[in-house]
Amino acid sequence: MSNFDEIKKANPDKTIYDINSDEFADFGLVYKQYDLSKMTSYMDSQIEIPSDHNDYVPDDETLENDATIQQIAADVYAGMPISAGPCVGQSTSFSAIEFHQGSEVNITFTDVVMVLGKRQDIHNYEYNAEEHAKLFFVPRGTVFEMYSDTLHYSPCKVDDSGFKAIVMVLEGTNQPLPEGFKGTNKMIVKKNKFQMAHASRTDKIAQGILPGVKGNLIDIKPIQK
Repeated sequence: MSNFDEIKKANPDKTIYDINSDEFADFGLVYKQYDLSKMTSYMDSQIEIPSDHNDYVPDDETLENDATIQQIAADVYAGMPISAGPCVGQSTSFSAIEFHQGSEVNITFTDVVMVLGKRQDIHNYEYNAEEHAKLFFVPRGTVFEMYSDTLHYSPCKVDDSGFKAIVMVLEGTNQPLPEGFKGTNKMIVKKNKFQMAHASRTDKIAQGILPGVKGNLIDIKPIQK
């Protein structure tokens, strides 16, 4: 049985689509033309998955200098400077949403589940993820773009080993806001990062992040390996 079949079996109450299905067309694009061998070796040998939390490094010089990363950047961002870094961890839930001005590209080095929505379904700083979000199984070795109006958050792990991915965004995205920054959009939390949290994320709410994600928490039960 494939991991896709197993994760669906472990979560019978959820509809999980394959990212290569037509259901993903509204959210982004999958790219199949890139050689990931060099960065796969780096990610497998040099980047470890923490046992009890998530880590995200916006800028990893080794990755940003990789020829395939540079080619993806040229094809997707057309000459705009980008940041690329590893995102790894143990997430199982869609406990927040975020979006950016400009697409985000993810490259997976484990199987993951992505929970995705659309910005148009945010109303009065509220988004019902239980009602509107869709779930996608993404196999290891997938390069996919999420459009700028696609709501997303951390990948969810498929098995207990955790998840491992590369995140590519326009340079400056996810970095701290400059001192004295003033904005009236309540979702702004960092440079080019618009975010809201689910009520279960009391840690984020305590940091001032808006508790706008409504509905029951979407939680993925990982398969046992």
